[in-house]
Amino acid sequence: MITGAIFDMDGVLLDSMPVWERAGIWYLEQNGKTPEPELIDVLFTKTMMEAAEYIREKYTISKTGEEIFHEILGIIHNYYETEIPAKEGALAFLRRLKEKGIPITVATSSDCSLAQAGLKRLGFLPYVDAVFSCCETGIGKEHPDVYLRALESMGTELRTTWVFEDSLHAVRTARKAGFPVVGIYDAGSDKNQGLIQKEATVYLGNLTDFDRFYSYASRKEDMDED
Repeated sequence: MITGAIFDMDGVLLDSMPVWERAGIWYLEQNGKTPEPELIDVLFTKTMMEAAEYIREKYTISKTGEEIFHEILGIIHNYYETEIPAKEGALAFLRRLKEKGIPITVATSSDCSLAQAGLKRLGFLPYVDAVFSCCETGIGKEHPDVYLRALESMGTELRTTWVFEDSLHAVRTARKAGFPVVGIYDAGSDKNQGLIQKEATVYLGNLTDFDRFYSYASRKEDMDED
């Protein structure tokens, strides 16, 4: 059964992970610093503010974390307004959910201004009831706070509210909190696909197969009772 849906944005609705993977590198290079080889992995689970503070401390940049945050935000914002495409099937998937009366929220690690820019340009906002950011909760997706805020806003039951995620740490967090989780493939998490497939409630290569998901979700409550 599905009574609500919470979507991650980057890597699930928007094909934006390549920009995120490079943003910290671009920023450091612009400031004459040499990024560590594992920087992408280090920043992957952090909120934007946490990433800015890490860069400030690690690379001894003489600016505040907030200044670095806004400078990186400026680099990324242009891509959301002009270039980043939607993931395959994502818009039609949300449209089908909305036609069935399912409330939809977005729970993202990105800043709300980025979310609004990208979701508006690509036509998602008419189908989204609210957007929640880890930047507002002050804590990343190693903790379920952003999902719980989204859940509260919809007023749906946790066990029938599905979370759509592409990253392993977020899948684990949502499952641990009690949500059923759809694992979505994104190249940015390619090395973890085996674990995502294993730990998600159901796994989809992309969002083109609405009927298969909806059929599974509709039958899940009966399967759980067997």
